[in-house]
Amino acid sequence: MPILSDIPADIRRAACAFHEAGHIVVGWEHRRFITHAWLRPPYGVSGETCFEPYSRGFQVDKPVDLRRAEIEIIILSAGYCAEMIYWNEDGLKWYPGAIASHEDDLRQMKPYLALMRPSDEAALRARCANAATAILYRPTMLAALAAIARRLSDRRRIDRDEVDEIIGRAMGR
Repeated sequence: MPILSDIPADIRRAACAFHEAGHIVVGWEHRRFITHAWLRPPYGVSGETCFEPYSRGFQVDKPVDLRRAEIEIIILSAGYCAEMIYWNEDGLKWYPGAIASHEDDLRQMKPYLALMRPSDEAALRARCANAATAILYRPTMLAALAAIARRLSDRRRIDRDEVDEIIGRAMGR
């Protein structure tokens, strides 16, 4: 396996863009819209996706809030799932093996997992990753994922209006 720092910055930036685009596409599917996403300077090999805030908090005794928590875990899982789509492209020789890009997402899942208190946390995370992957592999969503990642990689930032335009175009609207 290559050492992460040996992978060219443009390859790592593209992987990061796919990661953030995964959050965006799966969030969009679940009506969680971004304010913006960006790749951090100077090389764009890490990033952040910022979603519109919820209008109210989560309550453990509300089934709708437990479902919202599960959706958040699905969205957080989508970054890694999308990044794996990128790394699994034919001919891409730089796959770094076990990558650390998901660690921040795993940390962000903790409050949702605490709210849900699943009997089998690993099984819940696997189910959420499978749900994210199923969305990402829909042909229209794969096209949107690639287009959003390209725009993010090229410009280092994307806003909601651009996402809506790209996904609308991928869906033939």
